[in-house]
Amino acid sequence: MKKILFQVATEFHYMVALSIIEKFYNDSQFEIHFVICNNSHSKNRLENIKLDESYKHHFLKYDVNKNEVYDDVLNFVDLVKQNEFHSFISFLFHDSLFIYLSYYFSNKSTTTYLAPDGLAAYAKFTKSTLRSRVLYTLGIYKFFSRHKLSFPKVFLVNWNFGRNGYYDAIYAFSKTLPYITGKKIIEIDYTLSDESQSRLKKVFNIDFSEYPTDDNTILLIGHRHKTEDYDKNLLNILAEVFPDYNVIYKKHPNQQEDINFDSDLKIFKSTDIFPVELLIASMKGGVIISPYTTAMLYHNTECRYFWTYPILTKSNILKKPVERYNPKEYINVVSDFEELKSQLLTLTNADTHD
Repeated sequence: MKKILFQVATEFHYMVALSIIEKFYNDSQFEIHFVICNNSHSKNRLENIKLDESYKHHFLKYDVNKNEVYDDVLNFVDLVKQNEFHSFISFLFHDSLFIYLSYYFSNKSTTTYLAPDGLAAYAKFTKSTLRSRVLYTLGIYKFFSRHKLSFPKVFLVNWNFGRNGYYDAIYAFSKTLPYITGKKIIEIDYTLSDESQSRLKKVFNIDFSEYPTDDNTILLIGHRHKTEDYDKNLLNILAEVFPDYNVIYKKHPNQQEDINFDSDLKIFKSTDIFPVELLIASMKGGVIISPYTTAMLYHNTECRYFWTYPILTKSNILKKPVERYNPKEYINVVSDFEELKSQLLTLTNADTHD
């Protein structure tokens, strides 16, 4: 039996992991393990869902910034050392445990893959982040020391995707990774088969029967930051261009404040925990708008896609000094609300002439 270990933290990670399993490890010769991490960078968003019982799940909670020894980390590392793993696939590219495990497996016969944590593979920092990197690296070394994890390497953590760890290859949604060189890239298409969609809907206990999914639907995908003025302007444009459309607002899982919409549009607010890609896969047309989210990489050919991150960047809502790359031609990047309105009007004119 070949054992496969996935390291995940979010519902998006779990969804893509299931897609990777379906494509590469969908065979009785493989035994699938998940280590689900609740660390200092992510709250555990997989606690209350129906995880697939045919896989083994290990839950870890830890924080490199706290001077604590975590028994579940010690027990999990012991489990790893007592077993032989064929492959290790991690979505947590600057996580302390990923860095340790990738080093540990580099001295074994295990093949290690870095999988995409959202859009991190298509963005890079444009200003120095040295201070935060040094502080976090010191925290990682202290974490290793407290847990007696042997790590005879000198390194400095990097916030840019692909710059940490000792992995063999990268799973990515596009072979064009503009900020990564010298690494083997395996392109994966994570669009979901009907069987995968059905399976994931059971995992996340969702069926979308109460959601409008026809071609007169607009899906707005929220951002983790407060975007009140942006939301107001966007809704005004949508009410002008698509007054008879239904609007679904999918709240970002890390969005703290509830959104109060003042609009004549019929708005369905979704706070359910599920990968929004599942909803996109269920849509029969319509428009999808988001500042900048991985969900847009799920290509439903019946839908039109718009990224609006330049608008939020100009308004200083997106604080991080990041350069972003669009890996998909079907996603339209708009620089301001006027351009968005113009392109949406083009869609209505096209529909009129069809």
